[in-house]
Amino acid sequence: MIKFFRKIRYDLMEKNKTGKYIKYAIGEIVLVVIGILIALQINTLNQSRIDKKNEIKYLLNLKKELESNTKLDARIITDRMERKLEGLNLAKKYIENDIQIIDTLDFLNKISYGGVFSGGGSVATRSYYDELINTGNLQLIRKDTIKNAIAQYYGRLDIYEQRSYVSKSRFSSFTGELRPFDPSKPSFISKYDQSKMIKAFKTKEFEKIVNLELSYAYETSNNVRKQKERAALIIKLINKELRGEL
Repeated sequence: MIKFFRKIRYDLMEKNKTGKYIKYAIGEIVLVVIGILIALQINTLNQSRIDKKNEIKYLLNLKKELESNTKLDARIITDRMERKLEGLNLAKKYIENDIQIIDTLDFLNKISYGGVFSGGGSVATRSYYDELINTGNLQLIRKDTIKNAIAQYYGRLDIYEQRSYVSKSRFSSFTGELRPFDPSKPSFISKYDQSKMIKAFKTKEFEKIVNLELSYAYETSNNVRKQKERAALIIKLINKELRGEL
């Protein structure tokens, strides 16, 4: 094809047909420009298809991470919160002389349970979201409503983690220093250690620890509830986007 056009140019030049040559040259330039534009359009369409395919993959993986976080929060925090609060409130009643102990071993085990998921920090993961941020691929998610909701969810993770460290206590280490914990026999406490724990749970130090742990428990429960709601909203938006409803 190139040889064909070149031959036409040579013929026109040799026959001294300048006007026709100029018109031909302009036409050739127009054809080249049109060819370039068509190629660019094809590349753009191909890139758009690739970006859309990647966007779907990113949305599905983010959805998977959010669902995993919700299940993790439920298993580690929500499902154990009632027993945790029961133990902490039992300890507070004991400190305030508002309870009579009937079964010492059962009483001490219930209070000790108040130390589950203690110490602050978040159990949620954010590895896939961080990967999208670090690679810049988060921008391939086109809908601002989804991107803003995702940014808010993961932004709150950082805030909640910082707040949790403010109210974290040494509840677990305090009870652990009073009795050895054997996972194979979690309910066992020797008579000697029972006596130590009964005395230690009446101290001002333990009272401060219980109050701090209660604050941590209430805030954690509230944060997990809000994050569950945010995750559910994002998943709903993602599902609509994947169905083409947004």
